[in-house]
Amino acid sequence: MRTLSSVLILLLLLTGWSAQAQKPLDDVLYLRNGWILRGRLLSTSADSVVTIQTYDHNRFVFPRDQVQTLTREPAKSPSSLRYRERGYGLFAELGALAARNTTADAVTTSAFTFHIVNGYKFNQWLYAGLGSGVDLYATQTFVPVFGSLRGDFTKTGGVIPFYFADGGYGFNATVNNSQNLRYAGGAYASAGAGLKILFQGNSGFLVSVGYYLQRSTITQTTAGVSSRQGVDYNRIAIRAGFSL
Repeated sequence: MRTLSSVLILLLLLTGWSAQAQKPLDDVLYLRNGWILRGRLLSTSADSVVTIQTYDHNRFVFPRDQVQTLTREPAKSPSSLRYRERGYGLFAELGALAARNTTADAVTTSAFTFHIVNGYKFNQWLYAGLGSGVDLYATQTFVPVFGSLRGDFTKTGGVIPFYFADGGYGFNATVNNSQNLRYAGGAYASAGAGLKILFQGNSGFLVSVGYYLQRSTITQTTAGVSSRQGVDYNRIAIRAGFSL
C-alpha cells in the first residue's frame, strides 16, 4: 500500500512537471529604457543587434547595449496583450435615437447623434473624460457638452463589455425663423452598456445601447404675453464607433 501511494505521488509530480514543461514560452526582451517586448526572438547570440517579432507581427531591432535582460517566460494570450489599463483614450460614436415614429401632430421623432469624448483611463473600471457632439432631433438641434465616466467589466479576451454614464448640458442650436418663439437648452444625461472589439492597445470597434434624456424649453410670445413649455426628449440610443 505504501509502495502504491509512493508511485501515485510520483506520477502526479511527473504529470505536473510535464504539463509545466509543455506550456508554451515567450521570448521576453527587457530594455534599459523600461520597455518590455514579448514575442519571438529572430536574432542569434552572434548578432550585434537583437531582433524580436511581437504578436502583432511588428519587428523591433535594438543594439545589444540597449538590452537589459532577455528571458523566456510562460506565454500570454495575444488578446490579453492588446488590453491597456491606463492612458489617454478617445471615443467617437454615432447612431440613431429611437422613439415612437410620430407625435400627436404627425411630426416624426427620429433623431441622429454623434459624440466625441476625450479623457484618461485610470484603471479597468474608471475612465473619465469630457465630450461634445451634435444631436439632431426632428424639430430641434442640440450641442451637448458633458462629462463622461466609462469602465470595462473584464480585461481579458478580444471582446470587452463596458458601461458608460454621461451628464451635462445640451445647448440649443435650433435655427428659429419665428420671432415669437425662443428655444433654450437644458440638462443632458445618458447611460448604457456596450461591447468593444479590441484591435491594439485601447483601440477597438464599439457597439452600445443606452438611454438618452435631453431637456429643453420653448418660450412663445403672443400679444406681449409669454408662455413657457418644457420638452423632454427620451430616447433609446443605438450607436457604433471606435476608440483610440
